[in-house]
Amino acid sequence: MSVVETAGPGLSRIARRLSGGLIAMTTAGTLLQVVVIAFLGHLGGAALYARSVYLPFGFLALALTEGLVIGVQVSTARARREGRTGDAGGVLTVAAGAGVAGMLGLAGLTAACAGPLSVLFAVPAAERAAVWTFVVATLAAGAIALLPTLVGASLRGCGRTRTAGGLAVAESVLVFGAVLAAQALWSTGPLSVPVGFAAGSLPVLAAAAGLSARAGIRPAVPARLTACLRPLWTIALPVAGSFLVLALSSSGYLRLIAGSGPGAVAGFGLGQSVQTFLIVPATAIGSAAALALTLHGGPGDDPLRLLLRLAVPAYLAVGAAVFVLREPLVALFAGDERVRAVAVDYLGLIGPSLALLGVTLAVLTYLEQSGHAPAALLLNVTFFAAVLALGALLGGGSLAPHTLIVLIAVANVPGCCCVLAAARALLRRPEGRIA
Repeated sequence: MSVVETAGPGLSRIARRLSGGLIAMTTAGTLLQVVVIAFLGHLGGAALYARSVYLPFGFLALALTEGLVIGVQVSTARARREGRTGDAGGVLTVAAGAGVAGMLGLAGLTAACAGPLSVLFAVPAAERAAVWTFVVATLAAGAIALLPTLVGASLRGCGRTRTAGGLAVAESVLVFGAVLAAQALWSTGPLSVPVGFAAGSLPVLAAAAGLSARAGIRPAVPARLTACLRPLWTIALPVAGSFLVLALSSSGYLRLIAGSGPGAVAGFGLGQSVQTFLIVPATAIGSAAALALTLHGGPGDDPLRLLLRLAVPAYLAVGAAVFVLREPLVALFAGDERVRAVAVDYLGLIGPSLALLGVTLAVLTYLEQSGHAPAALLLNVTFFAAVLALGALLGGGSLAPHTLIVLIAVANVPGCCCVLAAARALLRRPEGRIA
């Protein structure tokens, strides 16, 4: 028997309302990353190359961050539904401690392994000092930037997505202002980025903590550590695993095209970065659907129909816009002709498949936040392992950027079909019903 027959119009309205704040939040973060890339691009090719090398490490940081953020959000939503919102404070405290320790540990490990990593990523000797200083400093700054993000996740779990979105907008403005101030006052170059993230996040942390306390969530030493670790183990770990897969796949992609030179690597990294920004709303749609069903749903609601109703129209428009505007979009971020050529090629080929990719990510996000995170992790592992294996077979370990881009674009078609089929099978099971 099907889990659901239809997602009612009322639930769709709730999901759209929740997604408004989530999209504001993710759009603010997206625009911040866009202007940061533009800032680095106009500093010169070396700065943009440093960020391209940072991408795999950024995915590792994102794995840790998003795993903890989703763990806090989902555990808070469940506690809210069950009338025990105050219990979420212990989870928030544990997540904050784990996040800070993890980010600083990742920064230290990267610094210690800079030599072997330079060989692995074929970083030219003249660029090594600047590249690894930027990577390590950005990871360390992430330990501070993580804290307001976690507090915002607790607000989202209470259904206060608009408040969380407002905080994210304020943080983006403050961070970029701090980046520009650091460059104007001290000429810190690429290091303006980690300085700006650290400085801009602190006032937002204070505001977020106050708003969270008003919602009944205050950081506290957990009375039962096991109870606080359980949601981080069952939710955060598989979510972090999915982002770790992204990190490994990004490293694999860079390794496959490393022989094409720094310009091609920077262009491919730029294309990936723009794609990442464009698909962020898909995660907001999946998250809004999960929150709506957790806080307001019942056994007769169809998650997949709700997700398709929200994601398909949005990503048909996004895919068309990317294809038409790819050249002026890339021109905003880079002046180097080789970098621009590869990035334009990337968006021109990937753009038409964004409708499928948006649906795929919305469904995977829903699965991660509704008790099926291990299944989402397995689907991610299967997809990226297949793409990397095919890439290695096609090029004997080395590919031209254009060939790899075509492979990724084509793979989005069976990827979407498989995710939809797997999700339908999971949600037909009795345990897939909304509890």
